[in-house]
Parts: sequence; structure tokens; C-alpha cells
Amino acid sequence: MSPTKVVLLGVLLAGCTARAPRVAVDALDAGLAPFLAAHPLAGGQNIRADEVSRSAGASYHLVQVRGGESPHRHMTHDLTVFVLRGEGTLNLETRRVALTAGDAAVVPRGTVHWFVNQARDAALAFVVFTPPLDAPDSVPVDAR
Repeated sequence: MSPTKVVLLGVLLAGCTARAPRVAVDALDAGLAPFLAAHPLAGGQNIRADEVSRSAGASYHLVQVRGGESPHRHMTHDLTVFVLRGEGTLNLETRRVALTAGDAAVVPRGTVHWFVNQARDAALAFVVFTPPLDAPDSVPVDAR
């Protein structure tokens, strides 16, 4: 991903509100709606994460959450989460953070976290993994 696209993405995500977000990354050049139509959250599927691009230092994913995640941690990745649609609660260790479209959150590696969607429709987030996610790195934790 070029530095121009990263800056453009930051500007676009900072302005996300109720309007449909415009995300400029390689796999989304045709638009967010066609990408989601091609990568649907299947009936009964609670969460879906699709990589949309990567660079030497990070990978970029669209994550759809219908209900909620189970508590987990990533041992080798930091996450930056930009909420594009929906609302919910991000649990970080013992802290609860309300998130809605346009909000961003940072989850440092090793931090126990999970997101619970509170909207009728699936929540949608643009998530940046640093370094790039090349293998599963989600370690379940009994934290509820």
C-alpha cells in the first residue's frame, strides 16, 4: 500500500459517520459494498475477517462481527481498529470502551480483548495488524 493511500485512508476513516465510508485500499478500489457482497457473513457465522491489502509492515483487514468475539489476545501483533459501521463494546482487560462508527481503538499485543456488537446488523471494522498477520495469532483466554 502506498503512503498516499494510507494517508487517504486515515482522512476518510476520520470522517466516518452515518454515511457509507469510502475506503481506498487495493482490494476495495471498486467500493466497500461490492467487496462485502463478495465476502458475506454467512448465516450462523459470528465473525469474518478478510485481508484487503498488506505492506511490509502491516496487513489490513475488514472484520464483520454479528454477535461478539470470545476473549483472546494476540501475542505477536498490535491492532488498530477503525469502526466503519455499527456499535458495540470493546473489552480491554478490565476496561469497557463503547465504540460507534467513526471511532478508533488500539489493542497492544498481549492485551486480553473482545468486541461485543450491540447493533441489529453486523458491525464492520477496518483492522490493521502490525506486523502483517501471516498465521493465526489468536490465543483464547477465559476472561469473562
